[in-house]
Amino acid sequence: MGKYIFCICWALVYSHIIFGQSHGLGFSSHEVVPEKRTSLHLTPGAPVCLRGQTDLSFDLEFRPNMETYFGYVVRVITTGHQNIDLVYNQRLGVFHCVIGEKVTGEFRIDTLQLYRGWNPIRIRFDAKAGEAVFYLRDKPVCRGKLALPDNTCARIYFGATNFEGHQTLDLPPMNIKDVRITEDGKLKHFFPLSESLGAAADDTESKDTAAVRNPVWLKPRHQNWALARTIELAGTPSIAFDQQKEVLYIITADSTFRLTFRDMQLRGEPLAQGHTLLPDGNQSIYDPVRQRIYNVLIDEKKVRTYDTLARRWDNTFTHTELTEYWQANKFVSQPDTSLYILGGYGQLRYKNLVQRYHFPTGTWETLPVKGEHFMPRYLAALGLNAAGDTAFILGGYGSNTGDQSVNPKYNYELNAYSIRDRSFRTIWRFPEPARQFCFANSLVIDTATREYYTLIYPTDKFNSSLQLIKGSLASPGYQLMGDSIPYSFYDIRSFADLYYCPVSKKLVAVTLYNSKENTCQVKVHTLDFPPNALIPSPAPRKTYIAPWWFTLPGITILLFILLALSRRRRQKQQAAQAVKTVEHIPPVEATPVQQPERSAVFLFGQFEAFDKEGNDITKLFTPLLKELFLLVLIHTYKDGKGISSEQLFDILWSDKPQKDARNNYSVNIVKLKAVLERAGEWHIGKESGKWKLEVLNQSVQVDYARFAQLCMQKNAASRPYIQELLAIVSRGAFLKAMQYEWLDDIKSDISGQVIDLFLQYISTADLPAEAELVLRLTHAIFLFDALNEEALAYRCRSLILLGRHGIAQEAYQKFAKEYKESYGQEFGRSFKEITQQG
Repeated sequence: MGKYIFCICWALVYSHIIFGQSHGLGFSSHEVVPEKRTSLHLTPGAPVCLRGQTDLSFDLEFRPNMETYFGYVVRVITTGHQNIDLVYNQRLGVFHCVIGEKVTGEFRIDTLQLYRGWNPIRIRFDAKAGEAVFYLRDKPVCRGKLALPDNTCARIYFGATNFEGHQTLDLPPMNIKDVRITEDGKLKHFFPLSESLGAAADDTESKDTAAVRNPVWLKPRHQNWALARTIELAGTPSIAFDQQKEVLYIITADSTFRLTFRDMQLRGEPLAQGHTLLPDGNQSIYDPVRQRIYNVLIDEKKVRTYDTLARRWDNTFTHTELTEYWQANKFVSQPDTSLYILGGYGQLRYKNLVQRYHFPTGTWETLPVKGEHFMPRYLAALGLNAAGDTAFILGGYGSNTGDQSVNPKYNYELNAYSIRDRSFRTIWRFPEPARQFCFANSLVIDTATREYYTLIYPTDKFNSSLQLIKGSLASPGYQLMGDSIPYSFYDIRSFADLYYCPVSKKLVAVTLYNSKENTCQVKVHTLDFPPNALIPSPAPRKTYIAPWWFTLPGITILLFILLALSRRRRQKQQAAQAVKTVEHIPPVEATPVQQPERSAVFLFGQFEAFDKEGNDITKLFTPLLKELFLLVLIHTYKDGKGISSEQLFDILWSDKPQKDARNNYSVNIVKLKAVLERAGEWHIGKESGKWKLEVLNQSVQVDYARFAQLCMQKNAASRPYIQELLAIVSRGAFLKAMQYEWLDDIKSDISGQVIDLFLQYISTADLPAEAELVLRLTHAIFLFDALNEEALAYRCRSLILLGRHGIAQEAYQKFAKEYKESYGQEFGRSFKEITQQG
């Protein structure tokens, strides 16, 4: 009990950190089905009475990169069934102030501010003046007459509304926080919306609790890194980031992948000229001015440029030895149009060279430097200032002489390299940490505040972890932010980097780990910006007895906590009783607890597997086990025939004799069975000379197996058939992150089947009546073929039928832009032609 009390008191001591953290409620909107949309009901118990001057205020921001923004931000419904609404009109780009059935005014919020910052909004209900006044940043923007007789009370909803006679499911994808209700200037209710889970929001000023359906709490998104993608590739890929378009490029020997963070779509482009040599230690970087991707091999003093339209590199590498510049730092300098490389490690030597590649002349040189000594190092972080003329280098590992055998050590200096005068200077040094660490490759610098973010990690174990830190360029010291990210660290086989998406407002952490099997696992994590501070574990209690005047504040805090807990219990009891007695209000639906998938294997979208208890067992599939499993499973359900031993051995062990291949198969099939048994009952055996893998007793859900069954049926035109097929493929393209040569034709066939079936149904559908379903079908088609013109035409027509003319225009413009980027020419059909019938 004493330990528990101490932890509570400690948490209050750090309340300035806790309450300063990012928080709020996110609202799921048109991107989900109606029953999954978010509603915040402030008054599930007693309504709020509008006496004197009652103000309702809140902070609002829109979530970027969404398709539809139309809808109700807030609805206030009086006891006389009068509605006062704030509605966003996407077509006009304005907020409408609505009283009853009349728009009493409108206002705009600057687009940049609406999507990238909080906007304080207030509605004043003035009973004496008989009006409602809407404020933006404390400036009146519209007003309207409103009859408020004595004892007028109101229900207040944000987002979806289920109040009888005023129901609506149209709401913009938005975030709300810090909802306040004041009466004649006195705060009566305050809902900070700082919860992390649950379907209720606490009022810190009274005994009330708001009800929430389908909540998306923001606090965890600023605290917990989310795994956005896991991609397994062959060879030694490298990465580059386009901050303006928020695109991560993954460069492999035969393809270029693009992960777009605005829609989280992963697209791969095979090289037009096939496989190229991509040696260990190659690095890539994106030039935002020339809008090009460069692939660099320092050992050969070569910089290759990628031609996006032709899908090829303008040069080749020939170097096959291990690089001498592992984990070097790099940046593109705009003042002298050059690529800079600093530091690195190889052949038992740490480097402090400043190497420059000049783009206009194509020349490479090692620059002489001056100023303070720059210790040879690697595993450092680097970022540029706003002007682009100074590079900041933080930390690293190396030695003063560069020799690995002479006193290597960790470095915690912040150095600045001036491009104009080619000099180094030391700005400050960290105090020696309790546990040593190194840094990810980049510093993300906030030029306005001169603060930086980077990732640190210990290097003394393989199962390591990355930790985000925040610091200042002006002074030493740093703060731990967010939670940690698992990181497999093995020196030259591992790489980590950090990027920032300014529109999506996310930090992106990317890790690469190259296994001994010549495969690389690329993991992408995201965290909403700004990140919340990490709350450290409580320090051990002191054993001495403090003076009474020192313990008095702690006793007071403890009494306050006990009173608050008691009040909370009474609050919940009263809220429950109030819900039972409220008249004319439909009961708030409980948010269903989403059960985890159990005994399931998914091949559409990201490859995932779940055991009988709903635990994710995807990681138990090593690259070899995964490919073996997919080979047998897909060939079993594709045509019911299975796959021969010769085909298996040729694909998986082509470099081994028949006997060794057979032994490898026997060993790995035993391992595979052990993993599969966790999900359900399977049978692996030979029939007619071919291996087959089948589910027994329907104990495991395999989406591809059901997909194959559906494709064999002949009633493809029925709506239930199409809806079941849609539910399967809506997860994404078939094994979209898997890159196997034998899989290419299978993927192509599946894509063709899905597109043909959906277009066949759409062509005979009653478009006005089934417009929403057609939108979902065209969205699924784009998962398989982002440039399908028929799908675009049906999508635009459906949007127009639904009255979403502006969204139809945006869909067309987005398609035309991607078409030009892919094919190098303008899209040949106008919006008018696309939306014509027939």
